Amino acid sequence: MADYHPSALKLQEQDLKDRVAVVTGATKGIGRAIALDLSTRGCSILGTYSSPQSASNFDVLSHTISSLYSPDASPHAPNPSAPKLQGVAADITSLPSVDSILTALTQHFKGRKLNILVLNAAHNARPRLGTASEADITSSLIANLHWPILLVENLVHRQLFAPNARVVLISSDRVRDPSPGSSIFNATKAGLESLARSWALELPLSFPGTTVNAVSVGLTDTPGLRAFPKPAVEKLKEERLKKVKVIEGGRMGFAEDVADVVGWLVSDKARWQTGSVVAANGGAEYVGGSS
Repeated sequence: MADYHPSALKLQEQDLKDRVAVVTGATKGIGRAIALDLSTRGCSILGTYSSPQSASNFDVLSHTISSLYSPDASPHAPNPSAPKLQGVAADITSLPSVDSILTALTQHFKGRKLNILVLNAAHNARPRLGTASEADITSSLIANLHWPILLVENLVHRQLFAPNARVVLISSDRVRDPSPGSSIFNATKAGLESLARSWALELPLSFPGTTVNAVSVGLTDTPGLRAFPKPAVEKLKEERLKKVKVIEGGRMGFAEDVADVVGWLVSDKARWQTGSVVAANGGAEYVGGSS
């Protein structure tokens, strides 16, 4: 399927029905594609976004899903079999926002345990060496390491995970293929991959059957990438697309390419996959080997 293009959104096999997921950064790009994939499989979603101003984006996502489950129903009479989608503002550069997620879980999904955690949101500072501000360093460390650690510590302490839970951490090919300006980001993502290996060891002690994996993402067409200056994007494409193996000449990744990999990792079929870094990059960068 080298000529793959994302298909129109539709309901899938309801293999995640009655499960609850937290997806950070759920309103844009890869996070949105993941939230759509899980919810069209019956999974209820607590999705985070960076600020209250982004709430409308989550409302659109929620309406999209509800219309699939109840195409002819009134918005005031949703299909009771449809998954629940709840948004919450949570700025990952601010540690107190962890409490917002914990509160939303206990209020909106009362009595239910967390089956899936996807840590997708990230702070992407790109200062060249010698030019990083204190804010670049502090915000990156808080958002990409301190915040995820604090969230998982609280989820475990409060016994909010279900047995056989799935945790997926979104990492980056830049850990293995650095470029100027990416050192802080790379260091935090490498730390996140290390956490995946450690959590894969410890989480099953309290929540049997739980798996933890990281996904290394290659060059992907997202709103974040499109926000970069066009010359910078073209340079990235020139450098990285030729490394893609699944199609001659390469192509940009779609958010759905990554969401499908994550979707498998959170399924029951991935019960024997844990503590690993899985590449979602069309072969552009091998994990643990030469490309």
